[in-house]
Amino acid sequence: MSENFFGQYKEFVVVPKESKDEGGEGAFTPQDYAAHYILTFSLYDSGIACWREAAKFHVDVEKSLHKVVADLNTKKRAVLRLELLEIDPEKTYFVLALSWRGGEEEEPAVLARIHSFLEKDFSTDLLIGERWYQLIGDKGKFERRLFVYTLEKYVPRPGT
Repeated sequence: MSENFFGQYKEFVVVPKESKDEGGEGAFTPQDYAAHYILTFSLYDSGIACWREAAKFHVDVEKSLHKVVADLNTKKRAVLRLELLEIDPEKTYFVLALSWRGGEEEEPAVLARIHSFLEKDFSTDLLIGERWYQLIGDKGKFERRLFVYTLEKYVPRPGT
């Protein structure tokens, strides 16, 4: 075998698609999703009066939300997409948009899957991975419950 056997390797380099797109997400195309929801979250058994106070626990709320949203968008892109719409350091809630791909299921089944995703994936990633357990009281820690939230179906006005 010659020393320069792989000398022409550059002709065979194909950069994987995920590396080209930031986080593997790509551009958001609403038509690719069967349903859209607006979710409003606040802490269950909150130990803080507003998001700004999370800094005393060394938790950067906005940065960790962006990180978890980006990670979940990469992992779950075949099923859903999240987008952080609003977080104000002086308030006690934040707002996400959730777009769901599956169109074959009945709405109650979709809602059950969304609730499961929010409780198991989203909340756990923040609770443990981003140390948000510090932001809730003993009751929340005991129940391993981070949020109370509302989920409203989003139907855009015609012409948008």
